[in-house]
Amino acid sequence: MNMSDPATPRPIRIAHFSDTHLGYRALHRAEPRSGRNQRAVDIERAFEAAVDDLLTRDVDLVVHGGDVFHHTRPSWQALRTFIRAMRRIEAAGIPTVVIGGNHDTPRLRTSGSAFSVLELALPNVTFVTGYEEQPIVFDELGVHLVAVPHGALTNPNPPLALPEAGYRNVLVAHGMVPGLLTRGYREPGEEELSPNLLDAGFDYVALGHYHLWGAQGHNAWYSGSTERMGWGDEQAPPGYLIAELGAPGETPQVTHVPLATRPMRTLAPVVGNERTPRELADLVLDRLRALDLPEAMTRVELKETPRAVRRETEAILRREAPDLVWSLQVYSPADILADFGRRSGDVVAADLRALFAEFVGERTGKEYDEAFAAAFKARGERALDEAMRAADTAAAAEDAVA
Repeated sequence: MNMSDPATPRPIRIAHFSDTHLGYRALHRAEPRSGRNQRAVDIERAFEAAVDDLLTRDVDLVVHGGDVFHHTRPSWQALRTFIRAMRRIEAAGIPTVVIGGNHDTPRLRTSGSAFSVLELALPNVTFVTGYEEQPIVFDELGVHLVAVPHGALTNPNPPLALPEAGYRNVLVAHGMVPGLLTRGYREPGEEELSPNLLDAGFDYVALGHYHLWGAQGHNAWYSGSTERMGWGDEQAPPGYLIAELGAPGETPQVTHVPLATRPMRTLAPVVGNERTPRELADLVLDRLRALDLPEAMTRVELKETPRAVRRETEAILRREAPDLVWSLQVYSPADILADFGRRSGDVVAADLRALFAEFVGERTGKEYDEAFAAAFKARGERALDEAMRAADTAAAAEDAVA
């Protein structure tokens, strides 16, 4: 159905989700029934809950904004979870588009991708996961959609996405909106969206990558993630979006659908003040009792606490906190790795990149001239990227046997 038809088109509903990060693992806690990593199971359950819910909402189109998987080589279990859920959407006859994100797009273009196999397993799902944008027309919905995967943002020239007259125009992209203020660090490998992708000519721009849902202008929205990954996501309520589109040019009506997930809470800091380890531990335990969330991930900062006292406090809490809370992390201001929530390799690389950039910046114009500093910084960042690729490979192998 072409929207040039003078008849008033019926509204359509789009289920927009992103950043499901299947295969993510953390905290070394086992799910009692299966023995698998509990956080990996949590992530899968959140993804399945999103699919369960959207199938009850009479949607006309489903779009996934990228980072289906946490790694470019997802585990068998992550693949199985994705295929099983997406086949339910296929069975419901709902057209679906999935784009690649920075986590599940290979850094080497010649290395291949799991999505090439998923295209065979899910023939009614449209995957745009390579290095070029792709227009897709759904005439029966009066929708012209342009899919811009993460890989397309890595090309020398920015992707070209143009609205089509007579249609409701939808764009799906994975990247950072220019000028967006983020919590914490910027991820290695992330790309910024070019301004033309946020063209007002699109009726709805479905964004992925940023885990906090919300509007980016009148027509662009991040759906957020379906689960929290690290402490930078603590304030990000997991869920997905339902976007209702009327006639071309009308402002979309967008609703956030929250998903029930494992709680994440930061306790108020505890100051050492020459307290004994027992006293410090009791303060933390009292706060956990007041929190009354036995399934929560929690953390607490110990300030002005000598290392030996902190270590003994941690030992007490390891013994006594499990009766009150699912997990507890104790950290101090000196910990650059306080964010345990992402893969350790991701955290280390991100923090080291920031530290390395600061190191080079402090010496530029003093010990290093501009040319040497630029070359030194570029070489160091390449080395960190190579280390991340090695960490991804090792993590994928670990997931495969989990």
